Amino acid sequence: MVKFLRDPAYTGGVSDPEASDIDRRAQDVIKFGKIKEVDYKRSPPAYRVELGDEDDEDNYILTDWLPATGGRAKGDRETHYLEVGEKVALLAEGGELSTAYVMPAGQYTEQEDEKETTDKAGVWRKVFKDHKGSISYDRETGEWAIEGIEDKGSITIRGAGCSIVMKDGTITLKAKNVVIEAEEKFESTASQSLHTGASAFKTIGSTYLGLEDKNETPHDKVTTEAGPAKKTYAKVG
Repeated sequence: MVKFLRDPAYTGGVSDPEASDIDRRAQDVIKFGKIKEVDYKRSPPAYRVELGDEDDEDNYILTDWLPATGGRAKGDRETHYLEVGEKVALLAEGGELSTAYVMPAGQYTEQEDEKETTDKAGVWRKVFKDHKGSISYDRETGEWAIEGIEDKGSITIRGAGCSIVMKDGTITLKAKNVVIEAEEKFESTASQSLHTGASAFKTIGSTYLGLEDKNETPHDKVTTEAGPAKKTYAKVG
């Protein structure tokens, strides 16, 4: 390859512009900055990223709109777009910032967020801004945890023709049929228990009356003229 040096007077003071351009591109392959602007209404949403100090005109760059990226490229989708002020890394093929790929830099941007979301391996946890809810899974124990804001909002689980909604201190369960299978014990404690049904409400089992304590053992079952009752039924008279 033959290279011809140019007169710096005609190339802005650069005697080898090709080498300078290659060096510039190499330095721009990876850049670190932070989100300056976000347009969520674009398709896909897009960011403008600032590099360097805004007060330093010679070393400050504000990129054009760069498309946001998701966790998947096709089929299943996962989106949680970045916000203004978040630190990011730009991956630019060939050093062209106009086609850069925007990725979170993996660093917390606010002092109150400078805490890891988990303190052991095998735990996936996502904590939302200002601790307004979280979701986590512990691989070792198999425990899922979904936490909302105390006394605010709601948690809804919906699917397969059923739904469970937790809101305002009330749990609402909707389903065509509800089946409870307890191998050893089923215990319910409430100051008031109401049962309403379109047809007769039927209880099958042993019923003991007149006990003063839940741990008290009854001496006699409900009896009839034919002897102790094997089943009892209760309904509104």
